Amino acid sequence: MSVGKSASTLASGDLWPALSCEAFEQTRYLLHMVLQAVGKLKLAGPFQAQWAEVPLWLGARGLTTGPIPCAGGVYEVRADFISHELQWFTSSGGSGQLPLGSTPVATLVDTFLDRLRYAGIDASITLMPQEVSNPIPFDQDKQQRPYDRDMVNAWWRILLSTQRVMQIFQGRFTGKTQPIGLMWGTFDIRVPFYKGKPASPAPNADFIRRNAMNAELMEMGWWSGDRSYPRPAFYSFTYPQPQGIENAKIGPGAARWDAGLGEFLLDYDDLRQSDNPDGDLLAFLESTYVAGASAAGWDSALLGSGRPE
Repeated sequence: MSVGKSASTLASGDLWPALSCEAFEQTRYLLHMVLQAVGKLKLAGPFQAQWAEVPLWLGARGLTTGPIPCAGGVYEVRADFISHELQWFTSSGGSGQLPLGSTPVATLVDTFLDRLRYAGIDASITLMPQEVSNPIPFDQDKQQRPYDRDMVNAWWRILLSTQRVMQIFQGRFTGKTQPIGLMWGTFDIRVPFYKGKPASPAPNADFIRRNAMNAELMEMGWWSGDRSYPRPAFYSFTYPQPQGIENAKIGPGAARWDAGLGEFLLDYDDLRQSDNPDGDLLAFLESTYVAGASAAGWDSALLGSGRPE
């Protein structure tokens, strides 16, 4: 059912483990589709501005939906990346689990949704993946896909480390923000900051972006790379993009502006090679925030000094 060593053999002290975009690609595909199916369950809850309700939240063993309304109470789905299984729990005391391993998307998603329904949970979701190129409906995606436990566990531990540093910087922001979480559509961990003014989405924006890009914001995050950018990287962008932001001086030295993506990038491998990865990531978050805030005319009072004395 799995490839590679068990998670227990991994170095628990490696906060920034190695992860190759190319090697992870096929496992990432299966993981992405499964977590999309899990994430879509959250759409049963009430909408919150800029999709604040949809991310998956990080936990001590993986990711969780948090409580989702259902008949008779709530339920929760967890993706455990130590035991490598999907788990579900209901407020009425029910529970279940399904192993994660090499399989077609259709088999894993169909089995997962069927078991939720057997547990009395309304598992109605749209079967078309969101925000991916050339999407294949879950129930039609029958190609065998690998699941490498080591890489999934490493990917999750990078999310944990990224969140840890993001929380330090986020704690200094006094304006509107959102909890840090995994966006299961674009498959990145992100934290947004809002200027406090509305914005107009692009004329051709789809339903998702019309409801996400309707406020002036900065967003920072990390993703494991894809075919359009085949390297794991941290990113930072300001919306609407202010004129001249690409000329801003940012840190650390390996960070740069990417004209194709229209955002600042710091390759993950460059961070791993640093003597102070946490410090370099914090420098990236701070300097790109200053660049965006200066170019877009944000109120300087929105960024404080952190924990009060």
